[in-house]
Amino acid sequence: MFRTTFLPALLLSLALATPTGALAFESSLYERLGGKAGIQHIADTLIDSSSHDPKTAPYWKNVNLVRVKTKLAEYLCSQTGGGCVFDDDNLRVIHAGQHISEGAFYSMVEQLRSLLDSQGIGAREKNELLRVLAPSKRDVVQP
Repeated sequence: MFRTTFLPALLLSLALATPTGALAFESSLYERLGGKAGIQHIADTLIDSSSHDPKTAPYWKNVNLVRVKTKLAEYLCSQTGGGCVFDDDNLRVIHAGQHISEGAFYSMVEQLRSLLDSQGIGAREKNELLRVLAPSKRDVVQP
């Protein structure tokens, strides 16, 4: 009995395993962050927080926050495996001339961390999202 049930289960596990050892049916970061609704909530809440924080609020003056929230959600979706295509100009062009400081960038990172913590997002997902977004610093922070 043990042999007849163990062998098929072992073969199925091996067939579904990827080279990294993860199972092939593991959900994307996008799905683990709550899919479309979860990503939109993250974008909305982060922009609301940032637009009221003294360190980052000056960067949001005269900016269409509704559009930024929509575009940020689209960007997050595209970066987390949600299948979205971020169809706007590249990040460097979008942030050109805004003189976003490194301090303001890191303040938003801290706001994002706090938001993810308050939403009960796990450490794995939080770290994975931060790792995915980290390269954007070179395009956002400009003299």
